[in-house]
Amino acid sequence: MQTPHPEPLGRTDPHRTWRIADDRRLPALEPFADRVHRHGPVVLREHLWDTDDRVLAAEGVELLRSDAGWSVDRGDGPVEVPPDLDGGDDQDADHVPRDVVEVFLRGRPVRVVRVRDTVTTLVELRGRDGRLRAEVADVRVDEGEPDAAVLRSARWWALSDDGRGGTVSRAAERALADAAEPGAGGGARGGAGRAGGGAGHPALRAAPERRKGTAARPRRGSAAAALRAVLRSLRADLVAVDPRVRADEHWSVHDLRKVLRRLRSVLAAYRGALDRDATEPLRAELAEVSRVAGVARDAEVLRDRLLRTAGRAPEGFVDAETLDRIGAHIAESRAAAAADLRHTLRSATWFRALDRLDDLVARVPRGPHADDDAQAFAVHRIARERKRVAKAIDGGTETLDDLHEIRKAARRLRYALQAADGATDLGKRRLGLLRRVQDGLGEVLDAAHATAAHRELATLAARSGADTFGAGVLATTEHAVVERERDRAEHLVARLRSRVATGLRG
Repeated sequence: MQTPHPEPLGRTDPHRTWRIADDRRLPALEPFADRVHRHGPVVLREHLWDTDDRVLAAEGVELLRSDAGWSVDRGDGPVEVPPDLDGGDDQDADHVPRDVVEVFLRGRPVRVVRVRDTVTTLVELRGRDGRLRAEVADVRVDEGEPDAAVLRSARWWALSDDGRGGTVSRAAERALADAAEPGAGGGARGGAGRAGGGAGHPALRAAPERRKGTAARPRRGSAAAALRAVLRSLRADLVAVDPRVRADEHWSVHDLRKVLRRLRSVLAAYRGALDRDATEPLRAELAEVSRVAGVARDAEVLRDRLLRTAGRAPEGFVDAETLDRIGAHIAESRAAAAADLRHTLRSATWFRALDRLDDLVARVPRGPHADDDAQAFAVHRIARERKRVAKAIDGGTETLDDLHEIRKAARRLRYALQAADGATDLGKRRLGLLRRVQDGLGEVLDAAHATAAHRELATLAARSGADTFGAGVLATTEHAVVERERDRAEHLVARLRSRVATGLRG
């Protein structure tokens, strides 16, 4: 849609809006400004896409297509949507950008379910110096089924100003308020989006069509209710990060792995609150996706620490040409791993996992401890996680696998404590130490992975007849990091051993 005027106002949202009757006419605004310019109406036609059973509507999401392109509205106004990064499954002849909403669609076909026409007429109010002081938008929206009569319509006025609250804006506001009539439902401040600029349609937009479940909700304060609340929060995090991974945004893979680990850890730590026949298949499917995400994240870590590793190497040992060659190879590997992850997020495994998670939240299948008091259950399960950490530490720290097992156990304990969310303060003061242990052991494991990767690059270079010296230097430099950080990590593990033992006795 063309921009109605080139000069922006200081405000990004309307100062005030009024819902009005269809037959209402704008008042005369000429007495309030030195210059009044009325633009012709601008018509925007949007097609609303959804599944036959309105999956997106149930989530409060709108996928829209207009002459300006595709957009998605999650309730805060439309946001432009680019094409899918690698074409997705290309199953729609209209090239629908599915990745932004695939976390809800899960392979289901979509079609146009509504057609929406928005007619916006703008009136500019300018001062004696010619500057734009205020802008009035008269907006009408008609919406209906494709090739059918209008089902719903709405009309409103929106007043925007330069943020200074001058006499022009105040006079126009009084005139509009009088013309709209107090009983017409107006007076709402903000919230309508910038009229004429492609913002949302609050007067027309329906509330999410929530699915009605038949399962009885667990008793408040019970273990099942507490776990359901945690799963709902994590489900929201998962829904938010999924499209970011598909768009290959920075840190998105890291954030996805974090949500997946939290989900798996919470389901394991609080076994018994829900039916294991429902939770264990979900944990297995999440683990499968986590493995693919782990490969992508390892490639990102290797890429992100390459320059730091080269900076730690002796000066002149890794020349720019060698660094560029190694960097290009690592970037290619990361891109391939990210593409594999996106492919996995379009797989039946991922869609089943999402369906199972939704089922857990909606149906809340009861486990043997579903009706236990949430606080008592959390205390009991956290004690079990402490024992698990102690057992991992007792297994020793000689190998990298030992450190990996300790890190996993400490991380699960931390997530279990965080999931308790006030149900118990048992060990909450140890969260900082658990996080430091996770970070310290993670640095050792990342450096070890980088060491192995650079050694592999040296082997590949030797096979192709290229210089192996630079990759060998990088491998040696990373190995030195392993040795240095390992001493620090073992010190943290020793502290954790003492704290865990103290907690168990307490």
